[in-house]
Amino acid sequence: MGLFDDLEGGEEEHDSDERWIVSYADLITTLFALFVLLFALSLEDARLRAGIESVARMVGARPLSGGLRPGVAQGVAGAAPSHATAAQPPAGAADAVALSRPDSAAGRTFTRSDFLQLKEIKESLERDLSTFADSGVSLKLTPEGLVISLAAARFFKSGQAEIEPAQEPVLKAVTLNIGNLKNRMRIEGFTDSIPIHNSRFTDNWDLSAERAGNVLRYLLERSSLDANRLSLAGYGPYRPISGNDTEEGRALNRRVDIVIRPNASPEQ
Repeated sequence: MGLFDDLEGGEEEHDSDERWIVSYADLITTLFALFVLLFALSLEDARLRAGIESVARMVGARPLSGGLRPGVAQGVAGAAPSHATAAQPPAGAADAVALSRPDSAAGRTFTRSDFLQLKEIKESLERDLSTFADSGVSLKLTPEGLVISLAAARFFKSGQAEIEPAQEPVLKAVTLNIGNLKNRMRIEGFTDSIPIHNSRFTDNWDLSAERAGNVLRYLLERSSLDANRLSLAGYGPYRPISGNDTEEGRALNRRVDIVIRPNASPEQ
């Protein structure tokens, strides 16, 4: 019995000597969780939430169900992706929205005065185009710049890229308003989703690019625009602004857009 008591007492003494290991292990686990959390905070939003929830599960805490901070929750917690279409502003508020959201794409920072210049051009174009019963031109001021949209149904025959002679007075009015600008411009061609294949055009890419090219050449030949500040793009049936399941929607998608960028500084 004495021997048993000696053995039992020795075991208790051993437990007492090693008890500090439990507290030390808890401390190391807590520090590890802290450093993982700090590392996660330095990551982008999507990885941030994943890192924090991983740590939360590891230490037995409940994963976050709300936002991490204002402006982050929607992007992390499964809301609409960044390229989703934003809610449209009320009618008549488009100009105010554009002027309140200066663009900084590609490292360019535009000021309110840059957008005011475009707003003045838009108002001047509206006055001049109002003399035409159906100009086929729509104007929109966006954060990217002033978009002058030429309806293909008015400016081109179906499946062709030559500018209709009857629409040249309208295009001339547009050219007179923008022909002396120093802004960068991009001429963009678009079609609907119905495939085209004839002796001249292989597909809608060809047709959209050719239409945009003819509008670009018209502007250069009848204005003092600097060709170095112009660019051209043909998007074919892509980037539609309406559905292609109705004739009205397809008509809206067939267009050539003249996108006038806000007045940029020389290095831009």
